[in-house]
Order: sequence, then structure tokens, then C-alpha cells
Amino acid sequence: MMIDTLKVLINASEKAARIARSCCEGATDEVLLVAEKGEGEANARFDKDFKTIADVLAQESAKNEIATFSPELARNTRGEECSEIGGVSIKLQENWEKTAEMLSLLVAPNVATRMSAAAHSSIELSLDLPEDLPSIDINDLGVWIDPIDATAEFISGVRGQAKTGRGLPCVTVLIGAYIKSTGEPVMGVINQPFYNNGKGRIIWGVSYGTTKEWGTTESKSDSESNIVLMSSAENPEIVNKMKKANLEVKSVPGAGHKLLKVALGEAGIYIVSKGTTFRWDTCAPHSILQALGGDIVSYSTYTPITYNDPEDVDTQQFCNSDGVIAYSDIKVFENIKKILT
Repeated sequence: MMIDTLKVLINASEKAARIARSCCEGATDEVLLVAEKGEGEANARFDKDFKTIADVLAQESAKNEIATFSPELARNTRGEECSEIGGVSIKLQENWEKTAEMLSLLVAPNVATRMSAAAHSSIELSLDLPEDLPSIDINDLGVWIDPIDATAEFISGVRGQAKTGRGLPCVTVLIGAYIKSTGEPVMGVINQPFYNNGKGRIIWGVSYGTTKEWGTTESKSDSESNIVLMSSAENPEIVNKMKKANLEVKSVPGAGHKLLKVALGEAGIYIVSKGTTFRWDTCAPHSILQALGGDIVSYSTYTPITYNDPEDVDTQQFCNSDGVIAYSDIKVFENIKKILT
């Protein structure tokens, strides 16, 4: 059952990725519906936080992929985005024509048709996955989805307005599963839809008991353990500590993008001291990093992040309020702790 669940999470990530890519197949001046998030839904880090119709449709389509496999798992699936945008509640209809008709209430018919076709497409990925994964109680699983992480970069990229080193390559789809009874992450998928001019790449991981498995559609880099990833808004005192220790501090957009780089060995560690990431940002990468021998822990306490938050709380309660430190090599983490203290 675990291998089947992993395949579904991978397929769900690719469905979301296809929807994101469908927004780039037309002219850059096509209207991509963008809405400002309301109070309680927005990330407090930003003066204004936005979502697009692609975010919402990608999340609903990923949920639908999961629901086809297991209605119970779908009921325990949560995501970053509210399903309403522009006064319309987004839900996959019985066929692509009906979904396109619904989307046409919000965007031009040609855009709606492309997005609907992506949402209703069938996924046939050929990945080398281990068939000997242990069984797992699907009734004790929950899922977190971030359908399009780095939305601001997605918007600027679709519009052809992104700066060098930013834009679409920084976009990721994050889908992770956790044990509801303990909050521990167990499976994760990071999909980078626009990698290699839209070819995309996927990295997945399983961390369950003694089972530690991971894989990627692209080769993993040699570890750049000297590189520390941080937000451009990070505390200058922390940045200076890293630089004084002869570490190279880099700032790249997107929490998922930073975590992907750590998982692939393109950076040694990701540090954020503030509560600017959420469960949907870290759940998927967490399992992957654990499978690699790393972890995601609280910046303040060095204890692992857990994911079984109550469902009936404000969205801001899903914040990793004590910050995070993410790493794939325990030696790198131990060195960072010495520097910080």
C-alpha cells in the first residue's frame, strides 16, 4: 500500500505541474487571474500575498487524484489554498468541457481550455521506484499540499517579467504525507515543473521506521556543504555569523526551491529564524531529507517539525513559528549549531 500511495502523490504532483505549465503556453499578455489573499489566509511575511487560478486548480486537481485512489486519504488532505477565487469555488467537473466552462467565468476561454485539459490529463510517469516498501495504515495518514510554491515568481515568470535567476525555475509543487497519530513525515515529493526549459524534474523520499528510500529523475549533485541558503529578509546578525565562519550565504526565492537545493546537494543547509514557512512548505521535503540522513528541525529548539495540527484552527497556526533548519548531512548541522551558539 505504501508504494501505491507514493505513486499517487507523485502523479498528483505532476498533475499540478502540468496545470502550472499550461499557463505558459500562450502569450505573456494573457490574463492570469491573480487574487490577493484575505486576512488569515495570507503569509504575514508579505505586505500582500497572492494566489492565482492556477494555484487553486492545481490543488483541487491534486486532491482529486488522491481521492480517486483513496477517498479517506483525500478527506485527510490539506493544502495552502482556499478553493474559492474571484467569487467562484473551483472544483473539477465531470469532464474537461465542463471544467473549462467553469474556468471561463474567470479567464479567457483559450486559457480555460488549456488549464482544463491539463487538469483532466492522464498521468503515465516511468520512475524507478522500490517495490518492497512496507505496508502502512492509510487511515492514519494525512497529506499537505503546496500546489505552486513561489507564487510571486510564477506570476512574474508567466508574464515574462522575471529577473535573472528568478521566475519559473524557482517554482515547485510540494506534496507530503505524515502519520496523523504522531505527526511524523513519512513520504514526500518535490516537483520542479519548469526545470530544464519545462522538462521538469521530480525528487521523492520515504522515511518510515528503518525504511529510508529516495530517488530523482535527475542526478544528485556533489554536496555544496559550504553554501547556506537564507531568505533575503533574514536577521543580519545570523547572516554575519555564517559569513564569519567562511560559509557562503545565498538567497534564492521560494521555500520549496531552497529545500530542493538542500535535498539535491546544491546547498548544505537552509536556515530561517522567523515563522515565515508553513507545514505545506516543509512536509514534503522533510521526508526526503530524512531519507538522505538529514532532517528539518525548529530553529529555536532543534526538535523535528511535526504535521498533525488540528484542522479547526486558523491558517496562521500551521506556521513553523519557531523557524526551521533543514539539512541532509548531520555533520553540516552540527557545525551550524556551533556557529549559532
